[in-house]
Amino acid sequence: MEDSAQAIANLTRERWEANAQYWVKVIRERRDRYRTELTDAAVLDAVGPCAGLEILDAGCGEGYLSRALAEMGAEVTGVDAAQGLIDAAASLPSPGATFTRASVDDLPMEDGRYDVVLCNHLFSHVHDPARAIGEFGRVLKSGGRLVLLTLHPCFYVENSEQGAMNSVPAAQYFASRGVDQRFLVDGLESPSLITSWLRPLEYYAGTLRDAGFVIADLREPHPTPEQLRDDPWWRKGFPTAMFMLLIAERR
Repeated sequence: MEDSAQAIANLTRERWEANAQYWVKVIRERRDRYRTELTDAAVLDAVGPCAGLEILDAGCGEGYLSRALAEMGAEVTGVDAAQGLIDAAASLPSPGATFTRASVDDLPMEDGRYDVVLCNHLFSHVHDPARAIGEFGRVLKSGGRLVLLTLHPCFYVENSEQGAMNSVPAAQYFASRGVDQRFLVDGLESPSLITSWLRPLEYYAGTLRDAGFVIADLREPHPTPEQLRDDPWWRKGFPTAMFMLLIAERR
């Protein structure tokens, strides 16, 4: 079982390395409208005022949210398993933000250091998040917060971004399920496949509880009525609830 989990982790890392420059282009050219017009604002609102706080940006990618939080006055550590993404993050001047290649399953940080751990679009790309959640609990201060934005486990299906509206049968919903597909953002297709892993809500609640967390809030970022009314891109690209944002406190 351990060998199988490590093999999946290695494959995931290889795929993200292959997709690294693709994602640098997408993010730096602001081509992902789900982020730029919806989820980024939801995540920053959940973090709230952060001047003087220490924040771990887990799965930081090329570092754009780390830089935004640092500009808001936080001291930010960005970690990602893909060296290509960490190299891209470190290539830009980022006062207040540092970047380290590390697995979220085994963080090289001391206990009780951080006020906030941010996971932005990370958990759907982690085969078994239990170890990562345990690590987040370890590095958070008592009373610290975990802000977790991920694909909505109840409704997300293959090709949701292209308007797919299939329901998720119970037999699939209550098991860990993987969706294999290439990213397709603003007409750009990723060079490598990626697997999005989804689990039932009770998994998140139970795993967080076992790691010493209490869920403080659950939000579902979605377009405004005006966006849906005025923009056909949103009407096609958001056929059902696609995102879930959890805020949990370390007790």
